[in-house]
Amino acid sequence: MQGKTLWPADADQLLGTMTDRDLAQRLGRSRAAVTERRRRLGIPSFQPHRQPWTWAEEELLGTMPDRRLARRLKRSTESVAARRNSKNIPIFDPKKHVWTPDDDKLLGLRPDAQIAMLLRISESAVHHRRSRLGIPPPAAQGLARTQVRPWLPEEEALLGTVPDAEVARRLGRPHTSVSAHRRHLGIASPQQRWTAEADALLGTIPDRELAQRLGRTVKAIARRRERLRIPAGGGPAQPRQQN
Repeated sequence: MQGKTLWPADADQLLGTMTDRDLAQRLGRSRAAVTERRRRLGIPSFQPHRQPWTWAEEELLGTMPDRRLARRLKRSTESVAARRNSKNIPIFDPKKHVWTPDDDKLLGLRPDAQIAMLLRISESAVHHRRSRLGIPPPAAQGLARTQVRPWLPEEEALLGTVPDAEVARRLGRPHTSVSAHRRHLGIASPQQRWTAEADALLGTIPDRELAQRLGRTVKAIARRRERLRIPAGGGPAQPRQQN
């Protein structure tokens, strides 16, 4: 019908992730319309005291289909999709993995299943990449079983204290292996810990400039600033001219 406004899919993903009143203001719709749409889709209302998302859970967003992750975390598929969208994490699609030179170096050194777990993609995607580059599997290289170097307690103690790239350099391990093991242990990287001093800089200078200053991505700066409802900064304050 011409007089009826259609609901876009991304708007549906936001239902139940905030109060109907807040979502109505965000979408420019009436609260009654938002409530009716949410109930029609069978989505429960926003519960501010429901189980909060942990860092370990958020690390899994986008690493598998939303439905499978919802079963694993015992959450609804809608809440998983909404949380993923709020973090600007693309939907799981192993075909869209961007291979780096460091990723390619792992091919053939370990079983495809292990590399898939390290890179958080499907085993078939690893197999396809290895076959495309003409790299034989470990068994074909005379390695009946790839020996994985075990992690020592003193090595694990370094995780999260400095960037993963620095840990990898010190320990002589692949960057992807360090990142995967840190996430497996539920340890946050230094770049992921926001301090009061870093928060105080949000909005005072452009996001790109602050990202370079703090060693973070522009997307991470913008996401943190929007979460704290801090407007974007147009640049550093200009000194006043003396008359």
